[in-house]
Amino acid sequence: MSIKVVLLSTLVKRLERYQGESAVLYGIKSVKTVTIVTFLNQQKVDENYENILPAGLERIGAFGLSLDEINSDNYVALVQEDKLKCYVQDKDDNFKNTPFKTVETVDLATLRIQTHIGIQLSAKEEETDGFLDKLLDKINSDAASFVMDKSRVILSCNGDKSILYGAPQDVNVEELTTYIVEEEDEEETVKAKKKSVDKDVTLLFKLFWSTVLDDTPSGVPQCAPLIYHQRRNSLVLRLSFDTISVVPWSDPAENIGPILCMAVTRQLKLIMEDLKEQLRHTSIKNIDIPQIFHFYPESLQHFVTLVYHPQRSEESLENYRKEVHQWFDLPLNRPVFKRGNKHWFPEDYENNRQLINTHMGLNLTGSDVALVQGRYAYHHYMQDNFDDNGWGCAYRSLQSIISWFRLQGYANRTVPTHQEIQQCLVDIGDKAPSFVKSRQWIGSMEVSFCLQTLIGIESTILNVSSGSEMKSKGRQLVEHFRTHGTPIMIGGGVLAHTIIGIDYNEETGDARFLILDPHYTGGEDLRIIQNKGWCNWKPSSFWKADSFYNMCLPLRPTTF
Repeated sequence: MSIKVVLLSTLVKRLERYQGESAVLYGIKSVKTVTIVTFLNQQKVDENYENILPAGLERIGAFGLSLDEINSDNYVALVQEDKLKCYVQDKDDNFKNTPFKTVETVDLATLRIQTHIGIQLSAKEEETDGFLDKLLDKINSDAASFVMDKSRVILSCNGDKSILYGAPQDVNVEELTTYIVEEEDEEETVKAKKKSVDKDVTLLFKLFWSTVLDDTPSGVPQCAPLIYHQRRNSLVLRLSFDTISVVPWSDPAENIGPILCMAVTRQLKLIMEDLKEQLRHTSIKNIDIPQIFHFYPESLQHFVTLVYHPQRSEESLENYRKEVHQWFDLPLNRPVFKRGNKHWFPEDYENNRQLINTHMGLNLTGSDVALVQGRYAYHHYMQDNFDDNGWGCAYRSLQSIISWFRLQGYANRTVPTHQEIQQCLVDIGDKAPSFVKSRQWIGSMEVSFCLQTLIGIESTILNVSSGSEMKSKGRQLVEHFRTHGTPIMIGGGVLAHTIIGIDYNEETGDARFLILDPHYTGGEDLRIIQNKGWCNWKPSSFWKADSFYNMCLPLRPTTF
C-alpha cells in the first residue's frame, strides 16, 4: 500500500533557508498518510525538547544533506539534494523515493486539558525523581479518565485505546463536537440525537483519577490497618496544568485517551525539569511556581508550550528564548516566545474587554492587499466607562496601536489611559500641566511622542495637503504593512482614524483603505461594527479633499 506524504508549507520554507546539516522531523503518522509538521535543529536541542511540542506530534523522521547520513530507524527522510526529496521506508526497511504534497494548513483538532496536579518535591533530587516516576506511572496507567467539557462524554484509558461513555465507541474526533452542549440547552440537547459538527471549537477536557487504586506500599497485607510515617524534607505543590494535543479530525475518538495521557506526561516532565533546576540553586521553600504559556507562531503553524516564572522579567529570559528560536531555526528579528505572544483561545477573546482583530471576516479581495500583521484590540469612544465622545479619537487610536505592540510581545506595559497619555506629553515638555485631565485633542505628532516615550517605538510621519492625495501614498502604505505590519494613526481636520490595511491598484493608482474607526460609541458587537462601517473598507473619497492629513507609521523594532 502506497503512503501519502504531506508537508506543511512553513516546514518547507524553513528547510529552504536552514543552514544545518541535520534535523529531527515531527508529525503525525496514520495508516495511509504521513503529515510532517515541523523540525527541530538536531545540534541545538537537549533530551527534553519534545516536551514543548503538543502531544500527537511524534518524532517521525530526519532531515539531512544526503540519504547516507540518515539512520534507518527513521521512518521518513527528507533530503536536500538538487531539490527537496522525500523517502519513506518500505516493508523491508529500505528507503523509497516518495512524492509529497505541500499544504498551507493541516486540518487538526486541538485538545486542551486544564487541571491541577499535586507534585511532591524533596531536597534530595533522587527522592524527587522517585516521586516523579510514581506520578508518571499513575498517569500512564488505567487510573486516568478525561471528561469532555460541556458534555457527558468520558474517555477512560484502557491500554492504547479509550473506552467511551456518553458517545458510541466508533465515533471519530470530529463527531465528538456534536456532543458538546451549552448549559442553557442541556436538557433539550440530551434528548436530541446530535448537533451539527463544529470544527472551530477547541475540545476541552478535565482530568479525573480513579479512586479505587491502592497506594499501599508493596509487601503490606491488604487487610491490615496501616500507619505509614516517613520523615523527609519535602514539599507538595498543587500546580496548574494546561496541556495541548493535536489529532486529525478523522481519527477514531477512542485513540485520543493515550494522547491526552502523553500531553500530561510531557507537561509534567517540562515542569519537573524546571523545578529540579531551581532546586539545584535554591532551597525548597524558595521555589518559584512555574506558569504555562502556549504559543502558535505564524512561521511554524503549530503549538509550542514553554514554562516561565512570574517573577522573571522578559530581559532575564532572553537567553532561553534565543535557545528556543535556535531549536526551530527561527530568525532573531522579532518576538515569538515572549509572554505577549501567547496564543489566544476562543475563551480568551470572549473574556477580553475589547474586541480583537475586528477586520476578520471582511472581504479582503483586491488588487494588491496588505494588512496589519498580528493582533490588536479595538479601542473606541466611551469604553472603560470613560466619556471621550467628541475629543478622544486620537487617544483611542494610540491605544489600539499600543495594544498591537503588547500583543506582539514588543511592550510589557498596559495600554495607557487618557490621563496617562496626557501626563506623558506634559512630562516630555510638549504640553503645559493644565493639559492633564483636559478634553483637548492630540494629533499624529503627539501619538509618535507617546509611542517613543512610553514603549520606545520610533515612527515615521507622512503627510498630504489634501485628502485627494491619500491614494498617492498607496505604494508606501503597502510597503509599510508588508515590512512592519503595524496599525497607522491618521489625523486630519478634527478627526483621527486607524488604518489597518490597504488595497492598492498599481495600474490605476486607486486605493481602498481598511479603517478602524475610534468614533464608535456602542457596545462590543462585531456584527454592528462591521455592517455599519466602523471597521470596513473605505474608498479614497473617504478622505476630505479640503483637509490635510498626517499619518504616524510606527516602526517594528528588530528584536526577539
